[in-house]
Amino acid sequence: MCWTVTSYVSVILQLVAAGVCLGILAAPYLPVKGAAVRTGFMYGAVMTVLYVMPPQIDNILAYAIGTLAAFAVMCAEDRRNVSQKTFLSVTFFSLRWLSASMARIFEHFSDRILICPEIVARPWLQYGLYAAARLLDILFSTGILLLAVLVINRAYESKRENMGSRELLMLVVPSLSGVAGYVAYHFYQFRDELAEIYDLMCFFYYLISVLAILVIIVIFQRWKTSREEQAGQELLESQIDNIKTHIEGVEKLYGDIRSLRHDMGDHIQTIERLVAAGNSAEASAYLARLKDEWREIAPEIRTGNPVTDMILLEKKKEAGTRGIRFECDFRYPDGVGLDAFDVSVLLYNALNNCLESVNGKDPYIRIQAFRKNSVFMLIISNSFTGKLRVDPGDGFPRTVKQGAEHGIGLKNMRRVARKYMGDLSFEQKGDEVTVGIMLQIG
Repeated sequence: MCWTVTSYVSVILQLVAAGVCLGILAAPYLPVKGAAVRTGFMYGAVMTVLYVMPPQIDNILAYAIGTLAAFAVMCAEDRRNVSQKTFLSVTFFSLRWLSASMARIFEHFSDRILICPEIVARPWLQYGLYAAARLLDILFSTGILLLAVLVINRAYESKRENMGSRELLMLVVPSLSGVAGYVAYHFYQFRDELAEIYDLMCFFYYLISVLAILVIIVIFQRWKTSREEQAGQELLESQIDNIKTHIEGVEKLYGDIRSLRHDMGDHIQTIERLVAAGNSAEASAYLARLKDEWREIAPEIRTGNPVTDMILLEKKKEAGTRGIRFECDFRYPDGVGLDAFDVSVLLYNALNNCLESVNGKDPYIRIQAFRKNSVFMLIISNSFTGKLRVDPGDGFPRTVKQGAEHGIGLKNMRRVARKYMGDLSFEQKGDEVTVGIMLQIG
């Protein structure tokens, strides 16, 4: 009875521990609170039922059913990014199986010890050694599994990004190879004097398979991070080129103003002659043409910096063509070590995101800025009917575009803000979304 109860309890404890590990693995990837707990509970419950029910099935099939049940719960909790959930399920299935297989080497050694005549002659000692071996089995397999889960969660940073089919294939191949090796081992299992050597070789194969899974994930994440940094750099260079174009526009604008100022004396004399000759109608028409010319070249927005003037004018014009109200109360801070290019990157990306997400019956974009002591705050708001969802991983809203371009502009903004010991914040009040940018300029 003791042996039977211990066997059942140890297996159930191992299944529960595996469910906890699965919950820990899935938690950072599921935005719904409590979804990871339900995923781990479903896995542990299904596996326990399959273990205790009378018609026992093959172990691999049982673990596959438990993993599919957990996969179904993850998809029911969050229907997005199914490829990533497939990666989590396949990876966990392989790690769970490989870690348990590695622990069986202790079971093989303990079996040889337990059948020694000296141990068999002392039943309670034999039982105690058996219970200790089962506990060691649980601790070792769970420890390997938990360690692998923690490494994956730390190494894999793209938890909220959509996973493509090619990325999925790259990440699951090591897991599938490990399971295939396990199946091959059991199919060609030795039962003679070479069994111990063969078991040891398989142990190292399982260990290498687990390490291969982790190494591929680390390499994949580094490659993805490098690619994102390259894309961010390319986007930044493109924006710098746009800013240079704005500077050229500023230079042309100033040239037109200088030209108009140079000719202002001639214009005044012409108006004076027309008035003196009694041609008031012609003088009024001439003055109207002069005012129109001035209106065309004089900027409507004056921030104190010609580069930010041109960026805001361009975005205001773009908003106007789309029927979006554009309110600007921005003044470039004077006498501080604030690079105009950095401010331009902040404005350019923030306004692009606003123009992408603004909606509502009376759409608007509002820009405000103020300085208090050594802190400069830039606050950009836009109307938004819907629910703003902020990614807890990077703090960025999910209302921006997804895919390879996801969050690159926001990352450039954060990079600039942190250059000045600041950061970004996002919040929603009613039907308005606001990004706050804090910079230390003192």
